[in-house]
Amino acid sequence: MIENLNRDNASIQEINEKISIFNMKLSNITFEELVNSNAKRVKIDDEAPIDVYILNNVKFVHFNPKFPDFKKMPPPPKPLYERFEEPIFFKLRPQPPEILIIDELNETSFKYFWLMILLIIDALLIWFYMFTREKLKPLISLKEDMKNLSKGELKISTNIEGKDEISQVAKEFSIALKQLKELRNSRNLFLRNIMHELKTPITKGKLITDIYEDSERKFILIRVFQRLEYLLSEFAKIEELTSGKITLNKNKYHIIELINQALDILLVEEHTIEIEDNANLEINADFELFSIALKNLIDNAIKYGYDENPRIIIEKDYIEIINKGEKLTKNIEEYYKPFNHDYETATTGLGLGLYISNNIVKIHNYYLEYDYKDGYHHFYIKII
Repeated sequence: MIENLNRDNASIQEINEKISIFNMKLSNITFEELVNSNAKRVKIDDEAPIDVYILNNVKFVHFNPKFPDFKKMPPPPKPLYERFEEPIFFKLRPQPPEILIIDELNETSFKYFWLMILLIIDALLIWFYMFTREKLKPLISLKEDMKNLSKGELKISTNIEGKDEISQVAKEFSIALKQLKELRNSRNLFLRNIMHELKTPITKGKLITDIYEDSERKFILIRVFQRLEYLLSEFAKIEELTSGKITLNKNKYHIIELINQALDILLVEEHTIEIEDNANLEINADFELFSIALKNLIDNAIKYGYDENPRIIIEKDYIEIINKGEKLTKNIEEYYKPFNHDYETATTGLGLGLYISNNIVKIHNYYLEYDYKDGYHHFYIKII
C-alpha cells in the first residue's frame, strides 16, 4: 500500500502488474496496521532504507527512505554547518512516500528454484563430460596402443570411427602397428628357418665325428660343432631379447662362475685375463644371458686391447673390465646401438656386442657405464 497518495484500483493493479516479475505486490494493509498486529520484525541494519516484517508467514517489506543524520557525520574541512543545523534544502524537502509491499517468494520456492538451477548445471556438466570423453576415445585408444608398444606387445585397438584429427592420427597409428606386427612375424619366421637350416649340418657333422677314431682332430671338430651349437642357442636368446619376449631364469651365482662361463664360450684360457676378486661377489642373474653379456665385454677387451692382457676387477657393488686401447671416436651411447661397425668391423662382427651386453644388463636392473682414463677403457657393470 502506498500512503499519502490517492489511487484507484486501476492504478494499484497496474503497479502490481509491473512489480509482479519480482514476485511482489502492494500490501492491502497500512504500515500502522502491520505494526499494531504484532508482526515480527526481521533485524536489518539501522541505516538501511527498508524494514522487513513477517506476519502469518507472509513477508512484508517496508520502504522507509531515510536521510543522513548530519549531527552524526564528521564535520567537513570548511564550516558548512555553522549557520544551519542542516542544509535548508533538506528542511524544505518533500516527505517521500512510504511503501509497503508483500514479498510473495517464500523460502521453499526460493530453495526449489536454486535446486532446479543446480540440477540443470549438473546435467550440463555430465553431458559435457560424456561429450568430451567420446571425443577423446581415439586418444585413449592411442595411449593404450603406445603403452603396449613400449612393452613389445603389438596389440591393436578396435577400429576407430571419426573424421577429426585425433581419430585420423589413431587410425594411422593402428595401420603402422599392423605393419610392424607383420614385419615381426616375417622376421621370426625367417630366423626360425635359418636356425633350423643351420642345425641340420651341425647335427650331421656331429654324427660324422662319432665315426672317426679318437684323435686330436676329432676332438677339435667336436669342440667346433659344440661351439656352433652354442652360438645358435645364443642367437636364439638374442632374438628373444631384441623382441622383448625373453623370460629371465634368475638364480644366485658367484660372479666368478659367470666369468668362467664367458671364457669357456670364447674358447680362451684363464691366464689370458687377469682376474682380481676383492669381494667374492654374488648376484641374482640369468646364467646364460649374463654370461653372454660378460663374454661380449671380455671379447671386445681382447680384440681391441693391446700391449697387455685385459683385467677384470670384482668389487662388492660393481664388476670392472679394463683394457688398454685407443680412445673411442664417438660417444659411448653411439656404440650401444646395433650394427655399429665403428667398433666391431664387418670382418670381425656385426656390431652387436655392446648393444647386446647393454640390454642384458638393463633387463637385470643393473647399469653398464664406461670411462676412458690414462689410455685405458673401463667398463663397469654396477650392481645396485
